Amino acid sequence: MKALVIVGHGSHLNEDSSLPVYEHAQRIRGTGEFDEVVESFWKEEPSMRHVLDTVESNEIYVVPAFISEGYFTQQVIPRELGLEGPVTRRGSKTVRYAGPLGTFEGMPDVILERVGDLMRGRKTSGRTALVLLGHGTDLNKNSGGVIYMNARRIRKRGLYDLVEVGFLDQEPEIGAVVEGVAARNVILIPVFIAEGWHTRETIPEDLGLTGEVTLLGDKTVFYGAPVGTHPSMANLIAARARETAREETVV
Repeated sequence: MKALVIVGHGSHLNEDSSLPVYEHAQRIRGTGEFDEVVESFWKEEPSMRHVLDTVESNEIYVVPAFISEGYFTQQVIPRELGLEGPVTRRGSKTVRYAGPLGTFEGMPDVILERVGDLMRGRKTSGRTALVLLGHGTDLNKNSGGVIYMNARRIRKRGLYDLVEVGFLDQEPEIGAVVEGVAARNVILIPVFIAEGWHTRETIPEDLGLTGEVTLLGDKTVFYGAPVGTHPSMANLIAARARETAREETVV
C-alpha cells in the first residue's frame, strides 16, 4: 500500500492557510493513485509529529507544501517526523521525503496556468512583463533563489518580453520592480502557497491595486491569485512524490 502525506505550515490566525492542502489532498484522493492521502501541519491539527503513526501503508511519500528550501523543510519537518534523510526505514515502513514544490521542474507550468486563468479573454497591446512575487528573506538565500530559478525557466520559453522577480522582504522590492519595469502590461503572480494577509492586504495596499486589473500611470497591472491555490498544484504534489521513487532507483 502507498500513502501520500502532505505537510503544510498552517496557521492559528489565517483559516485559509491550510485550505489548499485539504483541497489538493481531496483532488489526489480522487485519482486513486495512493491508498491513503493524509494532511498534516506544523501550526494546526492534525499535527505532523504523530502523522506517520496514523498511516497504515508501508510505502509512505512525504511532500512538503512549501515553495522553497529553508528552515521548515530542512529542519522542522525532518525533526518532527523523525526522518533521517531522503529515505527513512521505520520498522516495516519506508518513508520517502520529497523536496519543496517550488524547486520542482513542473512549477513553471503551474505558474503559467495561473497566468492563463488571469489573462483569459483579456486583450493587451505593447510590451508585457511577467513578474513573479516571492516573500523572500535576508536570513535564507534559498527563499529568493527558487523565485529566480522559476523566472529563468519561464524566461527560456520566450513567452513574454520580460520575466522579472520582486520580493516583500528582500531586494528587489516589488514596488520598485513594478514601477521600473519597461513594459506597458505587468502580470503579477504571487508565488505563495495560500491566500493570506500579504496577498490580500499588504501587496495590494503597497502597490495601490484595486483588483485583478489596475491602471498605474502608463501601466496596466494584472494581479493573480497565489500559485499554490491553483488546482493543478495537486498534480504537481503527486508528481513530486513519484519523483522521489525514481530518484532512489537512479541512485
